[in-house]
Amino acid sequence: MSGSSESPQRDAEGTEDPVDPRRTTAVPFIAAVTVIVVILVAIVVSSRLSPADENVTEADRINRSVADFIQAHNHDDADLQKTLVCASWSDDRSVLRDREGEVTLKGVESSEVNGDRARAEVRVSADDGKGETTDTWQLTRDGETWVVCN
Repeated sequence: MSGSSESPQRDAEGTEDPVDPRRTTAVPFIAAVTVIVVILVAIVVSSRLSPADENVTEADRINRSVADFIQAHNHDDADLQKTLVCASWSDDRSVLRDREGEVTLKGVESSEVNGDRARAEVRVSADDGKGETTDTWQLTRDGETWVVCN
């Protein structure tokens, strides 16, 4: 068969040759590729208009600060800890002062922001046999981040 029309073709003797119903076309493939391209373009445009960095909530920032503080505590990184606590920080009043061994963050149950101050209910466990505990942590905003206070 030759040609691309869907009308019956004529052979050399002039009789009609019906169109093969099994004949495939590129239309479904082109349509699928077009849909995929449109979806990819939409994803790229939406990421340019609203980058993930701008979608970070205050709760996310508080969670990150708490996790960073616990990690610095576990690694005895005094220099890093100094950057994660407020100026009035005292190790004697630290919420982790009575915990020994590696401390594991189990979750930040809730956080409440009031201007540049925040409170978070932080649940932790440690290798000290005391089980999980939940304490209220005080935080203060320092630019775009939160620092742990006591």
